[in-house]
Amino acid sequence: MNQETINILFNFLPEITLSLTVLILNVFGNSAKKENPLLYIVFTGGILLSAIFSYMQVYFAPQQLLGGMFSADHYSYAARVILCSVMAVSSISFFGKKSQTYEFTLITVSFIGALLAVTASNVFMMFISLQVMVIPLYLLIYYEIKPAIKYFIFSSLFIAVMLYGITLLYGLTGTGEYTMISNYLSFNPVNTLILILSVILIISGLAFTSLLAPFNLSFPLLSKKLKTGHFVQFSLINVIAVLFIIGRLIFTVLKDHNTFVSSAEHITFINGVNWKLLLAVISVCSIIAGNLVILWQYDLKKIAVYIIISQAGYLLLGIISGSAAGLSAFVSSMVVFAINSLGIIFCINLINTRYNVTETAGLKSLGKNDKFLFLAFIFFLVSSAGFPLTAGFNSKLILYSLPNLENYFWLIAAGIVSSVVFLFFIFRLSLVIFTGQNTQNSSKIGTQPVIVLLILLFPIVLFGIFVSPLLEWANYCSNLFGI
Repeated sequence: MNQETINILFNFLPEITLSLTVLILNVFGNSAKKENPLLYIVFTGGILLSAIFSYMQVYFAPQQLLGGMFSADHYSYAARVILCSVMAVSSISFFGKKSQTYEFTLITVSFIGALLAVTASNVFMMFISLQVMVIPLYLLIYYEIKPAIKYFIFSSLFIAVMLYGITLLYGLTGTGEYTMISNYLSFNPVNTLILILSVILIISGLAFTSLLAPFNLSFPLLSKKLKTGHFVQFSLINVIAVLFIIGRLIFTVLKDHNTFVSSAEHITFINGVNWKLLLAVISVCSIIAGNLVILWQYDLKKIAVYIIISQAGYLLLGIISGSAAGLSAFVSSMVVFAINSLGIIFCINLINTRYNVTETAGLKSLGKNDKFLFLAFIFFLVSSAGFPLTAGFNSKLILYSLPNLENYFWLIAAGIVSSVVFLFFIFRLSLVIFTGQNTQNSSKIGTQPVIVLLILLFPIVLFGIFVSPLLEWANYCSNLFGI
């Protein structure tokens, strides 16, 4: 076995591990009874092992694999670490020995697609990886067939739109590799209208998958009926993966190589495509939709979805900046976003499991029973809103202070005002939780949930006080191969 083969195998160890996990799950699933505790051990072990292999790739040299189809760089390393960390917590917390074989298999296949998508540096491989990530999820939620069919129809429409945009881009440049597309656009005259249309169509398809407004308005209707583990996969995993895809696509495909003006503060992009305005409009729509619509929501899972939508809008600020500092802020803010969102979902799952509560009205005075759980819940919420002395505050402060955002003051203003509205919602929810007469019996939260909550709370508190360790890691991970 030559060195190149060993190198490729090393870089794809997480995917190889998960593929072997799928094979083992199918073997044991077909030969065992319907509920087999061994399947849960195999599933969780495969996820944890893939996470370990992702962490091991911290010091590898940036390189292209399989003829430029994939880019193994620090940026993809950051995406894998965040995705694997979220998936590890999800597998431990939201799945159990009673979960079915098909759940483990489909979730694992979808996760393989997410890991491949964040490393893909070819438009067709990116599209294929996205389908590997998304299609198993439709098979997973057969128990809610009517809303699933509606969501599948909308998704199919945007997938077709994105594929058409990819076809236009390939027809314009004659290649699907990101760097080669960028080189062609930098040194050759092209039809600007076709290029603009292609970018709009591709971004529209990606925006739907990442739940960004105004493209995806159907998932919140489906979300409240999903199991928590499936909910995490549909929302959090998909959003993280697709936002990383958008970052790589913008910073590599649209970078202008026919200039020497680029610097760490300002990267020169191809003229004629105002992608910043497109992302700014999507960002402000997502921020406003998430933080305002939440005022009229009562279902806890729908509330979590709108929070994720609004936070995804804030994350786009890092990409809109169009600078190395913006990419670094995007990566650091993604870590905070992942922890906050996972903490909110974890608390909602605990509340549902312990108290059988799915709507805000059922939370009345429950904070008197379980102060730690509900204080943690409120803390994750205020961190997402950007309240001082939380990691969310530092994250938003860094995003708002990025260079090249002077022309988008309206976007920053909308973000600040929307955060105030979100804080009002949290205040109103806190009054419901900690006031009124308590009618529920108190019970212990359990050791494992307490440990998970402490693990999630620690970085939010730490990065709210000392943000420099996170920024140093993000600066390292913002080294995107090819720019």
